[in-house]
Amino acid sequence: MKITVNNRAELWISVSLCLLVVLASLVAQLVQNRPDYAQSFSPDWLPFAAAGVAITGIALTSFRILVPRLVVALVWVGFLLMIWLANGLPLDLLRLTPLMPPGVDWPGMVTRSLALATAVSLARRALACAGGIGRYGRVPWYGYAAFAFALPYPILRTVWVLGGSLGLEWRGAAGEGFATWLACTPWLLAAALSLLLITKPRWMPRRLLLAAGYGAAAVVATFGPAASWSVITALATGRSLNLNGIESWVPCLFYGSWFLWSISAAATTRSFQLNSAPLSSPFLSLLQAH
Repeated sequence: MKITVNNRAELWISVSLCLLVVLASLVAQLVQNRPDYAQSFSPDWLPFAAAGVAITGIALTSFRILVPRLVVALVWVGFLLMIWLANGLPLDLLRLTPLMPPGVDWPGMVTRSLALATAVSLARRALACAGGIGRYGRVPWYGYAAFAFALPYPILRTVWVLGGSLGLEWRGAAGEGFATWLACTPWLLAAALSLLLITKPRWMPRRLLLAAGYGAAAVVATFGPAASWSVITALATGRSLNLNGIESWVPCLFYGSWFLWSISAAATTRSFQLNSAPLSSPFLSLLQAH
């Protein structure tokens, strides 16, 4: 792969963002009296691991040292680690409003913002090197996976509303009444969106589905890993989760399925974008050539 001026610029931008993530995380660890919520998003080693994996993948994609697919997979690993590191950014933004208690973790917010920018650059690089996700005309398996990952929360909520106690220490621990079932609405919409991205309906605008797919995947990806990590660390250290009657495996199932949905939904949206792209007209191409 020949490195052009534009490619070289993108390479250095991506590497610089990775280094800035490490620098910002080091500064954040030196700052005292940060808000309590700042400690619940990711482990201290994550910025170094994410930057190391990302820079290695960037370098290998630039010079084609290893098998292309393995190299692209390495870039995607760096992308996922950066997404994990960017977790909590919505909470930072909410704390700028009256909706949340005051006190913003400014050093952490800078780190998470840089991690999100780095994730975008890594995704762009991986897609450019891989030539896209999926093959034209084929329904991707990860579309069905996205549909499946959207279902655990509404299924359990439905069981609880109907009087079941699966995952509960006592019946009614998750609330009672039909109003509690309304919390399933976003995930029912996520399941429907997954199917729409698979079937490519002609009665819905293409751009609307693309915006919904990428937007929903990005929103879910910014809180799934952090929530999963908080549960894992609590279980590993023996700290109580204070779930008020809900068994500990339930949040692990919910948060894990949400994070996996964000990954599979993003891949499905990309496949939909490629498969639904309008074909260019040979006549128009001839006119543009002249």
